[in-house]
Amino acid sequence: MRRALLAAALAASTLSSGPTAAQDEKRAETIDGLARIVGAQAGIVLYCRKLYTVDDAVSESLSRTVRRALEAAVGRRQAEAAIAEEGQRVARTIAEVGADQWCADQRDILNTDGVRVFVD
Repeated sequence: MRRALLAAALAASTLSSGPTAAQDEKRAETIDGLARIVGAQAGIVLYCRKLYTVDDAVSESLSRTVRRALEAAVGRRQAEAAIAEEGQRVARTIAEVGADQWCADQRDILNTDGVRVFVD
């Protein structure tokens, strides 16, 4: 959990760099990554708690921290648009692979990263 929050904070701090092509690409990747974290947490809350026990406090804290970093980096309007787009992508992915598989994948990813959103 601490690593994920630290990574989000560090990612947000790198977003104010100068406008070189490499920095622009890194910035876009970071924004996408932050939006993916928020989208994944929304998907976990909506779909995975039927299959696993979810630590709501950890999930909410992660989502809130990353959302703030994203808003600080690109502004509220652009952050909301990125999150909405990511939410649609997550929903399509879940529809394609099924909630069971998607949630199992998220659980494996987060457990590997040491983020204990899933209790069991």
